Amino acid sequence: MTPGTESRGHAGRRPTVSLHALAALLAVALAPLVTPSPAHAAVADTTSATSAVESGGVPQRDLLDVFGQIFRHDRVEPGLTTEARPGLSLSILPSVGYNPSYGGFLGVSVAVGGWLGDPETTTLSSGSAGASYSSSGQISVQLKSDFFTPGNAWALKGDWRYLDTSQPTYGLGPATYAQSYVLMDFVLYRFYQTAYWRVPETDFFIGLGYHFDCWDQISEPDVAADTVTDYQRYSGGPVSRSTASGVSFNVLYDTRDNPINARQGTYWNVNLRAHLRELGSDHDWQSMSSDLRVYPPLPKGSRNTLAIWNTAWFAFGEAPYLNLPAIGWDTYGRGGRGYLQGRIRGQNQIYTEGEYRLALTRDGLLGAVGFLNLTATTIPDAGHFGRLDPGYGVGLRMKYNKRTSINLAVDLAYDRFGASHYFFGMQEVF
Repeated sequence: MTPGTESRGHAGRRPTVSLHALAALLAVALAPLVTPSPAHAAVADTTSATSAVESGGVPQRDLLDVFGQIFRHDRVEPGLTTEARPGLSLSILPSVGYNPSYGGFLGVSVAVGGWLGDPETTTLSSGSAGASYSSSGQISVQLKSDFFTPGNAWALKGDWRYLDTSQPTYGLGPATYAQSYVLMDFVLYRFYQTAYWRVPETDFFIGLGYHFDCWDQISEPDVAADTVTDYQRYSGGPVSRSTASGVSFNVLYDTRDNPINARQGTYWNVNLRAHLRELGSDHDWQSMSSDLRVYPPLPKGSRNTLAIWNTAWFAFGEAPYLNLPAIGWDTYGRGGRGYLQGRIRGQNQIYTEGEYRLALTRDGLLGAVGFLNLTATTIPDAGHFGRLDPGYGVGLRMKYNKRTSINLAVDLAYDRFGASHYFFGMQEVF
């Protein structure tokens, strides 16, 4: 489980294996043995990590407090006041599990959260890094970052990945009962980096980015030589390598109180991207995406939040098959709970999700969520959107780091066909 991302149980038509849950419990159990409490790269006031207090004077707790009491027999006594200080907190988790498609896997995940400047004027920064290796030889190395420089002068967003993996693909268009999957192997080299400049005295940023994808060693090993798959039909043959290289213009508006675990505020990011042969792309093509999130407290003044997420993702021109809008291929792999990554793919896709976040304990240790999402995808060759694909479910939240409000998240989600999947991650889905 990579912080800031999630583990999606998937194996084609086979159910998610319950060992995922055991792996998550093992990761939590081992956390205090491998995680500083927490380790700080540049934190002047280490007491801020253990003295967070909810309004109303209730001392807040996280899993490190719980394990500290259980294993070290020391009583944590949070103070009644707290002052956020600049600095980053480091959280480390082992990643252990099993998936029928991949086999057993072992890895390590690191989550980073904190402030690079005065918390009064600087937004909370977050990042994650993870690496894993499976018994079937699959490798995953990922680095995600959302950093804000002092005073929010600049925002830096990155998505770097190396994947040597396989994944079932289901063709294009909305999900249907008749769709069968084809296992696809590929190696992905990804480098996305965007720098945003803040418009003075506002919550708006404008930015420029560079985006590179190289999908290499693409193959469909279980397909007979005389079979033409949806991928081959779209790509004009069994293409084994695809490269996309482009630049983007971006607009960002962000008033969230906490980007890791927002209780109020609005986030809106618009991305216009042009992939060009002159930059190394196989074809000239463009894409446009909008990512809107709002967090109204419900009821007003409570600790509970109705979180709403809407994305619109459109591709124009000769976009490579694997670069088309697809469920689960957003930056943090969080969209489309209930569906396997890549289960729904098309030329254009609109996604909406609502999640109600409920605090179960006044000390902030436990919470719960209920969610519903809807996906609309264009039908191949028809050009219009097909029927909606719903996903829904419930989840449990456990506070892992109260200083930055990082949660361990476990969700049980269902797709339109009633199939269930577990999703694991650190920090909120959106």
